[in-house]
Amino acid sequence: MVVRLQTDEGVEGVAGSTTYLGAQSVASAVAELRPLLVGEDPLYRERIWQRLMEVSIIVFPPHAIAAVDCALWDLAGKAAGLPLYKLLGAQRDSVLAYASTGTYASLEAWRREVDAMLEHGFRAIKLHCWGDPDRDIELFQAVRDQVGPKYPLMVDAVGSYNLSDAVRVGRALERLDYEWFEMPLRDQHVQAYRTLAAALDIPVTSGEVHTYGFQEAANYVGQGAWDIVRIDAGISGGITSVRKAAALAEAFGLRCEIHSHGYTLAQAANLQVMGSISNCRYFEYPMPIGAFDAGMRDVIALQPDGTVCVPAKPGLGVEVDWERMDALTVARF
Repeated sequence: MVVRLQTDEGVEGVAGSTTYLGAQSVASAVAELRPLLVGEDPLYRERIWQRLMEVSIIVFPPHAIAAVDCALWDLAGKAAGLPLYKLLGAQRDSVLAYASTGTYASLEAWRREVDAMLEHGFRAIKLHCWGDPDRDIELFQAVRDQVGPKYPLMVDAVGSYNLSDAVRVGRALERLDYEWFEMPLRDQHVQAYRTLAAALDIPVTSGEVHTYGFQEAANYVGQGAWDIVRIDAGISGGITSVRKAAALAEAFGLRCEIHSHGYTLAQAANLQVMGSISNCRYFEYPMPIGAFDAGMRDVIALQPDGTVCVPAKPGLGVEVDWERMDALTVARF
């Protein structure tokens, strides 16, 4: 889904996100927000964001608000002639990337894919496992043996386990020196997350699927349920919300590892925030390479040292090829 916001002075803001399902319903929701936007000063981003978050109290697709907010930030960066990370206050120009895997059919397939990621130059890998504790532990051991003892590895279980299985798997990950344990449980299970985080030494973090904004991060962090905050500008309230979440995490002495598995425009929004904060270590690079680049002139490219550069053009820093995008468009709202 792609959102375009235009001003009467001819400046345009563009943003987008991957919805996985329901893209047309999310786009329709964006169209419903039009009366809250037309006639507003686009530089009043905080006021607009607060108004949109009031609407989100009703059941409203979070991607819609996120995309509008990111487009407003893109517009502001273009108006200022600056990439957003410099407009926000730059911390760095590049971020270490990890390969965010698919889920493959067998250990042999996993070994082939991991070899390809190593050959491509990735210096960290996150596994999206099967969700079967016994098979998963075997997989985690096999990948650790393959990459060696010091190579950064993470796991995303996509909410597959119950609490007892999550404790068992988490202890195996500790023994294998994995860096974090992501979404072992469904995000709503805050008490189970508290129990799990207390039982394990490996940092436990959430998924991003049910995180509507930084306020949920406050609830989980305040209860000791997450050791790392996880959020996405393309899903969870836009760049405004991600900046608030990163500041919240920093106040608690925690990392904010921003999710960026999705469309190139959303990747760029998240990467711009990463360039402006100090408590995020990695950029999530979705596999396979190029899978989310449709209709784009610019993409986020892995550098020879395993990093990605924060885009330096104004705004989000990436441009759409509108001729190609128009050819791919299935509906307009």
